[in-house]
Amino acid sequence: MNELAKQNEARRHEVEALRDAVRERRRASTPPAAGDYPLAHVKARIEQALRERSGRDTLDWEVDILDRTRFGADLAVRLTGLLKEGGAKEYIASHVPWIVEALSSPSLGDAVAEVSRKGIYVNVRLTDAWYLAGVASVVALDGRFGHNDRRADRTHIVDYSSPNVAKVLHAGHLRSTMIGHVLSNLYEACGALVYRVNHINDFGGFGFMLEGYRRFEPHFPPDLGDNERLLSIYAIRRGLERTVAAGTDLDHAAESDRKVIETYFPGVTEAHALRRTYEEFVAASDARFQRLEEGDPEEVGLWLRMVRWSLADFREFYAALDIDIDFTIGESFYLDAGNAAVDEAIRGGRAYELTQEMVDREAAELTGLVEKDEMTPEARDKAVTSLRKDLGAIVVPLKKGERLVVRRSDGRSIYATRDVGAIKLRRELFAPTDINYVVGQEQRVHFSRLFEAAEVMGLAEPGELNLTHTWFGFYVDAASGKKLSSRDSVAGVNELLAGSVEHFRAKTAESGGMTEEEIDEAARQLAVGSVVFNDLKKDMKASVSIAKDDLNSTIAGFEKAGGAYVVYSACRARAILRKYDRPLPEAAAIGAFDVSDQEALLILRLLEFPEKVARAAEEDDPAVVVRHLLDIAGIYNSYYASAPVLQGGEANEFRLLITKSVQTVLVNGLAMCHVECPPKI
Repeated sequence: MNELAKQNEARRHEVEALRDAVRERRRASTPPAAGDYPLAHVKARIEQALRERSGRDTLDWEVDILDRTRFGADLAVRLTGLLKEGGAKEYIASHVPWIVEALSSPSLGDAVAEVSRKGIYVNVRLTDAWYLAGVASVVALDGRFGHNDRRADRTHIVDYSSPNVAKVLHAGHLRSTMIGHVLSNLYEACGALVYRVNHINDFGGFGFMLEGYRRFEPHFPPDLGDNERLLSIYAIRRGLERTVAAGTDLDHAAESDRKVIETYFPGVTEAHALRRTYEEFVAASDARFQRLEEGDPEEVGLWLRMVRWSLADFREFYAALDIDIDFTIGESFYLDAGNAAVDEAIRGGRAYELTQEMVDREAAELTGLVEKDEMTPEARDKAVTSLRKDLGAIVVPLKKGERLVVRRSDGRSIYATRDVGAIKLRRELFAPTDINYVVGQEQRVHFSRLFEAAEVMGLAEPGELNLTHTWFGFYVDAASGKKLSSRDSVAGVNELLAGSVEHFRAKTAESGGMTEEEIDEAARQLAVGSVVFNDLKKDMKASVSIAKDDLNSTIAGFEKAGGAYVVYSACRARAILRKYDRPLPEAAAIGAFDVSDQEALLILRLLEFPEKVARAAEEDDPAVVVRHLLDIAGIYNSYYASAPVLQGGEANEFRLLITKSVQTVLVNGLAMCHVECPPKI
């Protein structure tokens, strides 16, 4: 067994041990049943009454939550299936009367106070007692409220963050990290077993690092940090690569690239000499990578050191966000599994070597399409160039005549080799029902082809394993609308987090009455909350604007996204409870009370929370929860201003339970969105 194989064998034992620990920890608690929540339960009772009255086993129906101040009711019911069958006029004449009768049944009397009709809608007003029982259920479940068992039969792997060793973290990694982590929280809140995986690129292109380190390390400044040396090697390679691609001599190269080449390739100035130098560097790097892939102890040893340098740098980023990902696994871990999957596919006729005969035949077919005016000559030439490039490679056939290269013509692995290996090995280790890759939009084509290839290769049978790519838009410059470069966006990540903390520290310190430690902690939590909410509130597919030359403007914009607003709202509710400073009253002991129109809407929004969590998980969209929390915070702040909870030393006990319910839902929802609520602000 070579040195690389030994490392991966040891790593497998570590992964298995951690897997078992994660499984044990996350399976220790049972979430509440989704159907037992008050709103779900009353909907089920309404549906049962409609089925019994109609004599039908199943009904297509919908229920909407209403604002009493506008509609005088709380729920609007319509049977969509029957509405489609006969149209609105027939539905109103033939069905609305019996629907009103069914919902007026004494069996629903404890929950339904009044039933009325409005066109195709049958409106329901719920009883005050139902509302009291609802807030009591929130208080009783406390930190578990909102969790449910909708995905209790699912095991998710969520692959997110995924930085490249020896490269800078940029804003795309920030988006991937936040979205992936919150999706994991949502799946888990819905009862799924979730394994969070950080898929580190620690292998592809590493030959340049190994070769470059040996060439350039003696010339680096003595005080240059370990990971900075790797970043310097990458910059040297890219500078030479860009200059050669431009076909210019050194005098006409970009200034930054010229300085790099003059420093590390002294005396190489002519275009042909630069190209020859680059080609020699590439060949030497390829040779290094081949020895690494074969497990050469010297190359593996240096590679391991380099990986550790980058991981140490990454940990600072995750610590700033208070992110703890279960598994940090390099793509190198999947090398052997990938090669085994490719070999098995070849034996089974699901993958093959692209021969000259195949290339010639397909090129002729493309030419035929041009002659029929079904393809342009330019598109044909591009496709033929791609074909010739893949000559001798191992490919997996896909639909529409496409293919995925899974091994180079010289027998070496590529990204796709390790990607199919990851699917194979993850199935063996984790037995997932779902693997969700949270990666930017630039990888859409790759994952579409990877998923199709995995199905062709027998790695992901339909219905057994769901492969999903959750993609998101770029960070763009607010002024130009153009995608930020890696250099700009990595500066944005580090400066944005630090600047946000300082922004909220100054605001928190103004309020007074807090220790320095409390101010620091609150500032960090508010900063992270603002960054997260800004990212999650919007459509993930849309871009996010960064004013790269005006950090204060960007931070102010993030604050307006509402994360801090929701945190402040939760803290306001908590402050009332802290001021009350006694055990909460029991719902059964509360005497006469009336539910105002505003209270009815607020409580319904609170009781909707479990359904919003389930929907966000089902749609892979954290914005569903984020917007709901903002809605609750807005209603509560208006309610709080007009309906005092504590007054003249006396407490309104019903409002006290509402306040506790608001605090519970906001804190639970914030936690799912990876936002902590400080004890006080």
